[in-house]
Amino acid sequence: MLPFVVLTSGLYALPSEYRNTLVFWLSSYGAVVLSFVGAIHWGLALVHPKMLYGDRMTSMGWSVVPAAAAWSSFLVPAESGLLLMAGSFAAQYGADQQFESRFSVPEWYPPLRTSLTAVAALCLILAVARLRLS
Repeated sequence: MLPFVVLTSGLYALPSEYRNTLVFWLSSYGAVVLSFVGAIHWGLALVHPKMLYGDRMTSMGWSVVPAAAAWSSFLVPAESGLLLMAGSFAAQYGADQQFESRFSVPEWYPPLRTSLTAVAALCLILAVARLRLS
């Protein structure tokens, strides 16, 4: 979570000549993390003892959506890409909530995902706000 906060803070604290670099770093980091949280569904589908075949296929299919959204965020202007990632973090959080309501996960996982989603989405939105103020 720290890179989200540091990079977004840099957009507000550093001179504008660093803006493009910071946005690229923030977008890159966001894309990696977004891909990772999607991949968790793949891993859970592989090992969860109570999943039926259809549930496994749904979970594995969903697991690639965040990575596709992350990649797509680089194909549009920076502001749109950052918003796409923020929305994708929220959508992935919703998928996690649905998964957790049907299958057991470690008790530490839901609070971790809640805080990660909140920080990531907020930082991405604040980055967009900073770009719009420029």
